[in-house]
Amino acid sequence: MIKLVIFDGDGTLVDTVDMQAEAWPRALKEFGKEVDFSTVRSQIGKGGDQLMPVFLSREELDQFGEQLEKRRREMFKQEYLQKTKAFPTLKAKWVNRHQFLCASVSLWLVFARKLLTTETQRHREECVR
Repeated sequence: MIKLVIFDGDGTLVDTVDMQAEAWPRALKEFGKEVDFSTVRSQIGKGGDQLMPVFLSREELDQFGEQLEKRRREMFKQEYLQKTKAFPTLKAKWVNRHQFLCASVSLWLVFARKLLTTETQRHREECVR
């Protein structure tokens, strides 16, 4: 029986906060923005959609925001993901932590899709009344 499911991977299940804080300045630099590690580190915990406006203007977001986020993701997958480690205090038995994280994200997506479908149906019914 499942007693607990944790959907938050970065910084909760695995120690990736500093790695994320290293990847962002490197990706930003490729787009001509100089931002130091400590400044980015203080913003980690936000999604890219909330982090980028701290460092980019509206025009820059429109111009290259999606490309920047894609590049940062690629960089993280290629250079940092294999270095991730579970927090030592985490009490869980995993065969492969990456499969677990992917599974937990997949479960969240299934839950979100179900919720969205339910809400969409409810709104449709209200509009028909």
